[in-house]
Amino acid sequence: MNRVTEAYLAACARPGSELATAGARLVFEPHFANTWGARQLARPLFAPEPHLRRAADDIHALCRLMWQLPQRLFDGDVARLCRELEMDERAAALACESAARHATPLYARPDLYYDGARFTLLETNAGTECGGVDAAAINEAYLALPEFTAFARGHGLGYVDTGEHIAGYLRDLAEPITGGGREPVVALVDISSNMAAWHEYYLAFAAHMADRGIELKISHIADLGSAGGKLTAGGTPVDVVIRYFTIEEICADRRAEEWLTPVLRAHEDGTTFLIASLDHGIYANKGVLAMVSELRERGELASEEAAMVDRILPWTRRVTPELWRQCQAGREHLLLKPSVGGGGRGVTCGWAVTDAEWEVAFKDALLTPYVVQERAGVLLEPVLDGDVASEWLPVYGMFVFEQGYAGSFIRTHPAAGRTVVNASTGATFTSVFSFPGE
Repeated sequence: MNRVTEAYLAACARPGSELATAGARLVFEPHFANTWGARQLARPLFAPEPHLRRAADDIHALCRLMWQLPQRLFDGDVARLCRELEMDERAAALACESAARHATPLYARPDLYYDGARFTLLETNAGTECGGVDAAAINEAYLALPEFTAFARGHGLGYVDTGEHIAGYLRDLAEPITGGGREPVVALVDISSNMAAWHEYYLAFAAHMADRGIELKISHIADLGSAGGKLTAGGTPVDVVIRYFTIEEICADRRAEEWLTPVLRAHEDGTTFLIASLDHGIYANKGVLAMVSELRERGELASEEAAMVDRILPWTRRVTPELWRQCQAGREHLLLKPSVGGGGRGVTCGWAVTDAEWEVAFKDALLTPYVVQERAGVLLEPVLDGDVASEWLPVYGMFVFEQGYAGSFIRTHPAAGRTVVNASTGATFTSVFSFPGE
């Protein structure tokens, strides 16, 4: 436990402490309150700023390395990389086409564990279809409480506003269209059948970005129009489309390619840009992490690259029959993950199952692209909620853009609960404040 966490818990334990109930008294914008408000942890997390910055720098370097894999391993042929990853043929074609034409700058929200000394990567989540973009609203709500502001001032606390970084990303991307003389008009576009379930979340993000000068319109991709070669949402011309769908969702719907065609055409013509470009989907594939881990083991990385991989990436391999004996012996320190997808779907944690269950999971993982990964260390966070003390297991969703660290979003659950932390399994949310030193 770091010194700021100790100080906060001590302050919460004092009789009559207003900090003890701060997490229950946060005031949010109505849409944010409806979506995230009732699922707030009783306190924020605190982490040394140098640890956050170092992790973001390492993630940035790791992403550069991953984007170089076609040149390093496949003579510059992105399609060969996709085949090696066993990507769906249509998904690979879309990703390769995007890589060759107008790829957009890095936009990622990797998930990491933090053990109190360093961060360890779980998955990269390269692309814009990730939650937590408006997590700075949590920081703002805490700082609206005088008792928390006093604590923050006394410990030099700060935070990075992800929404401001997204606004800057959008302005920079749209400048060839807007000339920099006006704010870009942006459409948040989904393709999935569950768009209605996420609509309130999208409204919260739109309100968040409006406070940062960005008008954000919400649309299903099928409802986009076109005028003068430019995409429109609700009849309004838009400069940038933020993609809240995956390549896999495109390939799963036979109508989606027709819907996508005008979006890609506008992006190619430079009239409306699409972010993140579809090549990000290649590097969201966990098999890419396995390739990097394999390069490290073979000694094929420069010394600085190897040191970066050692700091940030746990041992990761693509599942093959040859790995069974190693995985059998190391079950309690390993987990199996699908190469594609998120939300904890299809994950088997070796320490949470029997030998027999682990063998079945491994055999199932041979049927479709999977990776096996070493279990990462994690610091459990103590929380005092009223008179009740408990420990929580947090996952840091760390935004890393081309310009570097862009803030963090925390999902967590009781340490005695589930082994996979995500929104669909009932995670609780908070944000992080950084402090200098350590």
